[in-house]
Amino acid sequence: MGTLKKNELILKSSTEFPCSYIKGRLEKRIFVNIPKNKSGNEVISKLTQKGFRRNYDHMYIPSCKNCISCISLRLNISKFIYSKSNKRNLKTNSDLSLVENKFYSEKRFKLFKQYCRVRHSNGQMKYMTQSDFINFFHKSKNKVKIFDLINLNKELYGSILLDVLDDGYSAVYSFFDPYSNKRGLGKNLILKTIQKLKEKKKRHLYLGYWVRESKNMNYKSSFNNVEYFVNGEWTEKL
Repeated sequence: MGTLKKNELILKSSTEFPCSYIKGRLEKRIFVNIPKNKSGNEVISKLTQKGFRRNYDHMYIPSCKNCISCISLRLNISKFIYSKSNKRNLKTNSDLSLVENKFYSEKRFKLFKQYCRVRHSNGQMKYMTQSDFINFFHKSKNKVKIFDLINLNKELYGSILLDVLDDGYSAVYSFFDPYSNKRGLGKNLILKTIQKLKEKKKRHLYLGYWVRESKNMNYKSSFNNVEYFVNGEWTEKL
């Protein structure tokens, strides 16, 4: 489809396959493999800023016929203000801390499987083996951060995998205890990540694609100071 001469990246097109977000639709992607050399981190940063998203060892962007529902979304951390709802969530989960842990954990894998079974029973992630999970979470070619949400007794409530970018983090995947419904753990993982970015004075947290038709993605647009990637530019309005 084209090349980026500086990094010798070749853009390729996938065949159509069932849409991951909207039932009954077909999805098609433009993708590029991430280089194995040191330029990989730079490539991921630049492509994420252009609306791409990482999946394993490649970056992709939707290129679907007659559909533009997938919109890249990020939070402007420098402008982010905690709403009353955000503050309630942080207070409810004040007994939990977001702690970096790059090493594989059996507890993490078991929680992931439980989360997939309860919250995403129709998704493909539930079929991941232990080996698949290790490759996905712990063998990225690029620089990543892995944080666990734990209490004082080191009981695990959730985890989040983040790509480290020039201007912040990109949330690759997160999961949490599916039975702690009143805690709002998915939201808490994002809020505590925002806190870390504020401490580092980084500007953005990328949350991947937002699809208006998908109820599971409503939480992404519920934050304030959201920016959408539309027509090649980041904008606060759709």
